[in-house]
Amino acid sequence: MLCGQENWTGIEQGVVDNDVTRQRWGHEQALLGLARDTPDKEFAGGGLGALAVPPTVRIAVIPGDPYSQPVLGDDPASVVPQLTSLPGGQQLPNLGTIRGTSSGYVGYSYAGDDGRWRSFAAVHWHGGVDLFLGDQGGQEWNDPLGSRRSVVYLLRSLAWARVTFNLQQQMIDRFQVAGPFRAIVGVANTAGVSLANLGAGWPEPGEPGFWGAPTAVEQRVLLLEDLPEWPDVAGAEELALRFGARLDLAFGGPGRRHLDRPSP
Repeated sequence: MLCGQENWTGIEQGVVDNDVTRQRWGHEQALLGLARDTPDKEFAGGGLGALAVPPTVRIAVIPGDPYSQPVLGDDPASVVPQLTSLPGGQQLPNLGTIRGTSSGYVGYSYAGDDGRWRSFAAVHWHGGVDLFLGDQGGQEWNDPLGSRRSVVYLLRSLAWARVTFNLQQQMIDRFQVAGPFRAIVGVANTAGVSLANLGAGWPEPGEPGFWGAPTAVEQRVLLLEDLPEWPDVAGAEELALRFGARLDLAFGGPGRRHLDRPSP
């Protein structure tokens, strides 16, 4: 599946055979700014994203009926956990505020004096989850010619995907959220952007060969996968790895830079 393309393979195989479900998914994607026809300048910035810093990577899961409300009204801190670290040990920004919203619950950290959110983790009333990486998804680097180029962090994005999928499993177990499910990874403002934070052995910023690496040619990357039911732990890991390979391909890579590079 290439960037900018919705993954209809699952539908063709009977994963989703309900036009109403597809229409509801499309409506929810539009609210998040993750629809195929979202204007480039608004991509990944819908919903709670309007309160945050400019988007980089956004990861969301939408359940079978996004109009349902299985998530009960409860203490926000008991629904959105304080995510302190990613798989591998990387530290997450502290979710300094956890509160309710009209669409569910959110935990967020502040970026600065302007009051915008640095990143956030949300659980919606329909039981789906939504993680916004903000400045955790990438940054600008100075290249050797003195210009600045944006990079998107690949392994960090995959680690956030694992956190997203784990949080989704928690919501399913607690609130009996029903499938099927649509998992989404969207990356904003990607034209001319490189991937960094790669598997061991691949060149990184400041190392020989990095600035000659391929860049994305499209204005944004939109990757989808439809699932008849939520996978177990091993299946969720495979889902994250598939997104990793697709992200690498979308940025012109070989589809393997999320993995450690074998030494000669």
